[in-house]
Amino acid sequence: MDNDLERIIELTDLATPDAVNARRYLHQNPELSEQESNTKEFICRKLNDLGIEYKKMKSGHGVIATIYGKDRTKAVGIRADIDALPVAENVDVPFKSKVPGVMHACGHDVHTAVLLGAAQVLKAMEKELPASVKLFFQPSEETIGGAAQMIEEGCMNNPEVKSVISLHVDPAVPTGKVLLTTGAMNAAATEFKVKVTGKSCHGAHPDAGIDPLVPACTMVTAIQSIITRKMDPADPCLITVGSFHSGNKSNVIPDETEFVGIIRALSDENLSKLIDSMRTMCHSIAEAHGADCEMTTGDGYPVLINDDSILKILHQSAAEVIGDENVMIASKPSLGADDFAFFCEKAPCFYYSLGVTSEGCEFHPLHSDKFCPDEDSIRVGILTEVNTVLHLLREI
Repeated sequence: MDNDLERIIELTDLATPDAVNARRYLHQNPELSEQESNTKEFICRKLNDLGIEYKKMKSGHGVIATIYGKDRTKAVGIRADIDALPVAENVDVPFKSKVPGVMHACGHDVHTAVLLGAAQVLKAMEKELPASVKLFFQPSEETIGGAAQMIEEGCMNNPEVKSVISLHVDPAVPTGKVLLTTGAMNAAATEFKVKVTGKSCHGAHPDAGIDPLVPACTMVTAIQSIITRKMDPADPCLITVGSFHSGNKSNVIPDETEFVGIIRALSDENLSKLIDSMRTMCHSIAEAHGADCEMTTGDGYPVLINDDSILKILHQSAAEVIGDENVMIASKPSLGADDFAFFCEKAPCFYYSLGVTSEGCEFHPLHSDKFCPDEDSIRVGILTEVNTVLHLLREI
């Protein structure tokens, strides 16, 4: 075992500089969800250089690669999301984004770089692998849920994927450490849109029309009572309104008012309850004001539940390469959502957090225009992914 660990560390140290360079290229050239064509081609060039077989997704810009082990019928999967965000970067680094208004503010450049590094290490160990490894470079996590597309295209088959792991950068965790969450890690979530329709008229004669703004404003404040009065206070959930629009002239009462947002809960059942309660409340408020109301929701993401058996394996494998003192256990889940949850519905999976904030550095959260992860975390990500996959392959 010690010899295996020494080899993993040696190969990781060789792979890390290339992974860091890959991260910097991706950071300079970010692409939004559903537009990751250059990112896809960059990944394919890197896989070609490593001699790893792959195929491009037919829908979206994902890449599915395979490193074949002794058993070519079974595999362990590793996933990295590849898309960026519509955020204008406010970080002064030599590899700052070249694309105006687009930035890897959620660390997907780090995720992709880590997976490319892990691919390099595992390819070097190919003849020793008891079974195969599949690499999922997944698009569109920030919008339409590219994980579902990837699964629909058969990424879990040929060879059959028995388990999947993935990581996400976490600025609340120090560099050199990983954070493991038991059970439900991320919330089920769905976006919503509420459109209230009234009757336009002159602002001086409101009695001649039906103002949709007043009931819409009432809805925005009233729906928060669903959280405090309809739901178990010990079971976290959220309704967030992120955008509100009504009219475009000071003396005109508009026909329509619209607001959009997202609903989150730590169970699919609670998510459904929130949607039903919100729809009932909004329609009732609209009716009381003589207006009409339409509420629509997206398909959303299911709750992300980590597998208990993989938790034990990941804890052990991470401790072997970075030290047990650097493996943290989360005390509570997050109400963030991630489409890795779709993989969790198909096989035992585990999603863990990678520390990316060095000692003494100012904290900046995910999606911030000042988010700047410590690149020393890339080596930690490669080590933990590779060693965990090797442990999981022995369990197949």
